[in-house]
Amino acid sequence: MLLQSTVPPPSETQTKITIVSKDTTTDAGEPITYLSTPNPEVSSVILSLPPGGKTDWMIHPVPGYLYILEGELTVEFADGNHLVFKAGQAFMQARSKWHRGINTGPGEMKFLAVFFGEKGTPVILNPPHLDGGKKP
Repeated sequence: MLLQSTVPPPSETQTKITIVSKDTTTDAGEPITYLSTPNPEVSSVILSLPPGGKTDWMIHPVPGYLYILEGELTVEFADGNHLVFKAGQAFMQARSKWHRGINTGPGEMKFLAVFFGEKGTPVILNPPHLDGGKKP
């Protein structure tokens, strides 16, 4: 007995591809480099910040790709420069320049971070604790 599906087959008009980013440098202008390791590991996290929330200062020993899911993220660099990214935008994270994320939008901010690293290697390094959010 042959069963017929009631769901129509997908058509080419249902497929939509939207290019999000095509990067050759990080948000700090560093060239993108990949680790060469016999123990590769891809990890991902979703980070949420309330309005006005800030992350700790950080650098990354491995490449990281961020996609803004909701809200507005301002990346603040220790040298005082700022970049603003909104929902739907993506970028490669700075690796060797100290930076932090700040939710400068009116609502919650969420991003997906995907790191291309190595087993046993941290994806984020923070400076020793600094009082008052001082720059590293």
